[in-house]
Amino acid sequence: MKTMTLMIFSLLVVSLTFAQSKKDMEQNILQLQEKIKNLESEITNIKTNLTNTTTTLGLVSKSNLDLEKLVKDQSILIEKLIKQNDSLLIVFKVKKDADFVSTPKNEEDSIIYLIQSYYACKKWEDRLAFVLKPETAKPSMKVYYTDNYKYSTITKDEISIQGSGYKINESFKVVISGYTIIYCKKTNDGFKIDWEASAGLNPVSMKTFKANLSTQPTEFRVNATIGTYYNYNFSDAKNTHWNVNIEDKEGNNIRGCYISKSSAEGKKLYEILKDGKTHALILELKIDATENNSGGIAIITKVVKDGWSKG
Repeated sequence: MKTMTLMIFSLLVVSLTFAQSKKDMEQNILQLQEKIKNLESEITNIKTNLTNTTTTLGLVSKSNLDLEKLVKDQSILIEKLIKQNDSLLIVFKVKKDADFVSTPKNEEDSIIYLIQSYYACKKWEDRLAFVLKPETAKPSMKVYYTDNYKYSTITKDEISIQGSGYKINESFKVVISGYTIIYCKKTNDGFKIDWEASAGLNPVSMKTFKANLSTQPTEFRVNATIGTYYNYNFSDAKNTHWNVNIEDKEGNNIRGCYISKSSAEGKKLYEILKDGKTHALILELKIDATENNSGGIAIITKVVKDGWSKG
C-alpha cells in the first residue's frame, strides 16, 4: 500500500512537471512564432527596399544615358560652332584687310592709314600725333573737344581722296562719308591733318566780330556763294560790287558782304564763285557800320585762299 501510494505520488509529480513544461514550451513556441513574424516583416521590407533601389538605379542609369547623349550632342554642336567661328574669323580677317590699312604700301594707303588712325584715337590728345603743328593746335583742340569728343571707325569705302601725286607742303581734301571734309598736307614727315582748317577755326567768332563792329580786317574761314542782297550803302551797287553770302562752320552768317567788281580781289573772287556753287574760302573782312550798326554789312578786303588750308 505504501509502495502504491509512492507510485501514485510520483506519477502525479511527473504529470504536474510535464504539464508545466508543456506550458513553457507553448509559451516559447508563441515567442518564436512572433520572432518569425517579425523576421518575415523585415524580409518583406528588405525586398521592398531592394525593389525601390533597383528602380532608382534603373532611373539613374537611364539618366546617365540621357546625360551622355546630351553631352555628345552638345560636343557635336560645340565642334560645329568652333568650325563656324574659324570660318567667321577668316572672313573677318579678309574683311579687315579690305577695310583697314595697318601697313601702308603706297601714297593712298598712307592717307587712309592717317585718317583711320586719327578717327580711332580713344582720347583727343592722341590725335595730336597725326596733326600739323600739334603744339599750336593743342589749346584749340582742348577747347573744341572738351565734353564733346567721340572716336569712330572709318572704313576704306568711306574715304574719298581728292587728287594724287602730292608735293611737299601741298594741301588736299579727304572727304569722309560723302560730307565731312578733312584737310591734309604732305610733309617731310609724311601726311598730316591740318586740324585748324578741318575744324574751320577762326581767330575770333563771327558773332563777336559782328558785335564789335570791327573795322580791323580779319581772316575768316567761310563757305561763300554769290548773292543778290544789296542794301544800305550798297543798295545801288549792283553794277559796281559783287554781293557774297558767307557762313562759318557754326552757321553764323553775313548776307551783306561786298567787294568791288573792278578790283583784282573782286575779279579773283568772281572766278571762284561764278559757278553758283558754295566754296570754302579764307576771306579777309571788315565791318561797314556807316549805315547799319548790326554788323550785317561787311567789306571783303582780300581773298586769302581757295580752301581752308593756308598751305
